[in-house]
Amino acid sequence: MENKNLHKSQSDKKRYNIKEVAILAGVSVATVSNVISGIKYVSPELKEKVSKVIKQLDYRPSKIARGLKMKKTFQIGVLVTDITNPFFAEVVRGIESIVLKEGYQMFLCNTDGNIQREEEILRVFLEPCVDGIINVAPRMDERSLRNFLDIPTVIVDRPISVDNQQVGNIYADNISCSAQLAKYFIKKGHKTFACIAGPKHVPNVQKRIYGFRKELENAGVSKENILFLYGEFKHEDGYKLMNKLLNCKLKPTCVFLCSDIMAWGALEAIKKRGLKIPEDVAIAGFDNNYFSKLLNPPLTTIHQPKFKLGGGAAKILIDIINNKYSGKYKRAREVVLDSKLIIREST
Repeated sequence: MENKNLHKSQSDKKRYNIKEVAILAGVSVATVSNVISGIKYVSPELKEKVSKVIKQLDYRPSKIARGLKMKKTFQIGVLVTDITNPFFAEVVRGIESIVLKEGYQMFLCNTDGNIQREEEILRVFLEPCVDGIINVAPRMDERSLRNFLDIPTVIVDRPISVDNQQVGNIYADNISCSAQLAKYFIKKGHKTFACIAGPKHVPNVQKRIYGFRKELENAGVSKENILFLYGEFKHEDGYKLMNKLLNCKLKPTCVFLCSDIMAWGALEAIKKRGLKIPEDVAIAGFDNNYFSKLLNPPLTTIHQPKFKLGGGAAKILIDIINNKYSGKYKRAREVVLDSKLIIREST
């Protein structure tokens, strides 16, 4: 009963408007608005005075009214391929850490790697419901993607070649770190190699394969001693494809999996065969998700700066929305972050 009365008193509480705040603070409505938005300069004395009244009245500005006045929704549309994958979850956390700080809300959608679903969501976002889009690892090809760049957009985790002031790009270096893993395998004395990759058409998959294969070939490894299999970035695909590899005539002694989730499935497949890791088969993943160090054995993997990818994308997008890249710029920023090899007991 006590909680019910408390709830009622909270809901019946008077909501003050911006004019009442201005009157009580002895300033203009414009000054209150400038203090709230932080866009125009207000002297420290006036800012403190207005802030004190805002706190006293528990005044909460209407985002709808603010949005109508500024012709903004203060909503950011975010697309991810698979929210159950820890990689995407960490990227989204990075995005959220910035957009909330900047006064925006996030409209998060999951595509399940379905190109048609991706297009449907983007069409909705292109209606006046978001101020910008952060598209994480889109599956559609670049030509199709170009049809959805009519509002500020940042493409995450894949490069895109487009001259457009409304488009930014942020991704990690996938080539050099995959080459670094190949060097490490060679140094450990391996002669037969395999790569269980993600979907063939995904640009970053191709970059990971390129860096890995190029380094092996440069070291004199013949193409016949390198096997490639393709699947989805899923635990069950790692398990299934690892079993397929173990049944091959050429039995690789080391395997590079293009995601940690796939590597997790591969580890289980190897152990069910009664084989030892890394003595019989060495395993390495990609992403350095939080569970990778908890596996048995702990997983060697390539660390991607997931939180930084998300936070960096949000910063770029808000700069685009605020017209930072207009005028002399052909396009908004392109940022490439470093990745690094993390050595653990699986190799």
